[in-house]
Amino acid sequence: MTSRGTDHVIVEAAGVGYKVFVPRQPESDEVLLHTHHVVREDGQFLFGFATREELALFEMLTSVSGVGPKAALALLSVSRPADLAAAIAAGDAAALARAPGVGKKTAERLIVDLRGKVARVSDGALPSALPIEDEAAAALQALGYTATEVASALRGVPPVGKASTEERIRAALLKGSRAVV
Repeated sequence: MTSRGTDHVIVEAAGVGYKVFVPRQPESDEVLLHTHHVVREDGQFLFGFATREELALFEMLTSVSGVGPKAALALLSVSRPADLAAAIAAGDAAALARAPGVGKKTAERLIVDLRGKVARVSDGALPSALPIEDEAAAALQALGYTATEVASALRGVPPVGKASTEERIRAALLKGSRAVV
């Protein structure tokens, strides 16, 4: 990171500086940001997040009609991802409306559109129980498993590096089918 602004950082990569909007300033100058690239007719914008969970929540927020990247960033700047997800799951419009640029109607729309999605991400709170780098966990979540179900299904399955992703998924699915039988 080469410099900081109130709502952004300048990150250098391969000799090029990129302005990346962030919900809060990173604690150190050396940082890994998970980014979301927005292309509009008036410009291109990068939004950066310290964790993949923050990025996933940002993308969920911006999927709601009328919630743009700036509003999603404002929401993430006033609340931690877990608190924000909990407010959505609980239907707490007042907590959401505390973010600059987010009014009561937008807060209510977020609750209506995301309440079920946020609850499915990890039973009502972020971050998820397993790191997203675990491809088997991500595949199971894509199949509709909750984070709790994924953690249970992968318990006892050979760890990453000891078996291929396919083998781990197969073992988790077989383990789940034996529990049903």
